[in-house]
Amino acid sequence: MISWKAYILCAVVVMAAGFGYIESSHRNIQSDLRDAVADNRKFDTSLPVFDKDRGNIPESAAVMGTRFAHKRTPAAPVPVSAKEWTVLVYMNGKNSLEFPLLINVNMMETVGSNSALNIVVEAGRTNNQEGDVAMDGDWTGSHRYYVTKDENMTVVSSKILQSFGRVDMGDWRHLVDFAKWGKENYPARHYMLLIWNHGSGWLTTKDVSPTLYSGKGISYDDETNNHISIPELAAAMRAIGRVDILAFDACLMQMAEVLYELRDSADYIVGAEEYMDEFGFPYQEILTAFSSGSEDSRVLAAEMVRLYSETPRFQQSETQTISAVNMSAMPEFITAFNAWMDAILASGMKPQFKGKYYSIRRYDYEDNKDLYDLLRVASGTDPGVSQKSRALMDIIDRKLVLLTKAVRYYSPDPASHGVAIYLPFKTYNNKYDQLAFAKDTRWADFLKVMAATKVSGIECILQSLTINSLMPLRDYRKCEDNVFQLE
Repeated sequence: MISWKAYILCAVVVMAAGFGYIESSHRNIQSDLRDAVADNRKFDTSLPVFDKDRGNIPESAAVMGTRFAHKRTPAAPVPVSAKEWTVLVYMNGKNSLEFPLLINVNMMETVGSNSALNIVVEAGRTNNQEGDVAMDGDWTGSHRYYVTKDENMTVVSSKILQSFGRVDMGDWRHLVDFAKWGKENYPARHYMLLIWNHGSGWLTTKDVSPTLYSGKGISYDDETNNHISIPELAAAMRAIGRVDILAFDACLMQMAEVLYELRDSADYIVGAEEYMDEFGFPYQEILTAFSSGSEDSRVLAAEMVRLYSETPRFQQSETQTISAVNMSAMPEFITAFNAWMDAILASGMKPQFKGKYYSIRRYDYEDNKDLYDLLRVASGTDPGVSQKSRALMDIIDRKLVLLTKAVRYYSPDPASHGVAIYLPFKTYNNKYDQLAFAKDTRWADFLKVMAATKVSGIECILQSLTINSLMPLRDYRKCEDNVFQLE
């Protein structure tokens, strides 16, 4: 009879072989795409997925407050009449995403600004980084564009309104400068701010070490080794002012901690619990929807989710999610969340709950779990907890999450419901205490209690194999550490 350890080893080998096939397919598709651009063929939004953050997040974190002097060219004259929408897109391509940046700006030009819509972009790039390309004149620094209609997919033809030299696009103050400039010069009745780059969730290591990779935050600038932490992003949004829609064309940003930090920033927030495709949203279709003259931000936020989820690049991916969150439901969500916390902290079922952690949908960062799926698991541990869990699940399903879509291994994923949360198995990171979510809820208290709670190793492994089919080797090793003894 084969031992369970041998079973695990076989599973890891099979999974590794599968991932090798996927990576090989990705490399072939990327080569085909570059050839298509070189031939000036129109970009095909149906091409399969490249994950924005799989294997190409910058290798260094940032120093808080790093700010580089830069030379600014005078601003060009701008129109002053208000339109229905201004879409502000902050595109930091000073990293491995330079090629997708140029493709995406050219995709935006296939629609262009019109009588109902202003499309305003700041795009930054540098040289000698991973993924460096020489397209569009191989310029460096950043340009601010008023995007106009054009069909040439190899050159950005829109007028450059401002240029910067060695600018730090990982500095939240530069994001503020761009957004306030855009709102002032391109007034509209409604605004969407879209932040485009690598994204990785709630944490930062800026105050620990400039060379310690954290993988947490957004807008990574390889030239300055800086990025925007989530508290900094909240500070930026307070300075910018509320927008109708805040969207992240970046991975792993749709977390309860991030949403709560940004609770006063927007009516709707669009983002992903898991990966997003390297080439991002289908900008032709999305900007066409915004140029229709609709003033309903609820409809347009949901349309962004629908349009992205209907692309073959999404449907044929290994794992992706996208959701739109209604921020007006945040107060009711927090009230119900705290009631659930009171119930679960008072229960005696914490070991049983922790033993089921591995049946909860998790994402690339294994500490990121789907909140609704977590509640589903918790609801089976105690009658009092069950009642509060169902109440919170109802708010997430009917009020907080406007629309959510997810795929896992090329099929719809019923375990992803639109909002992730931090749920570490063993080690609690004390930097979590800095977040508003940790201060205004009892979640941090719960995590600290659970970090010290021991469970059965066999239960851990069986849960993982039952729900996730193939358990990554890192999880197998975690089941052998000193958190508990294997039976």
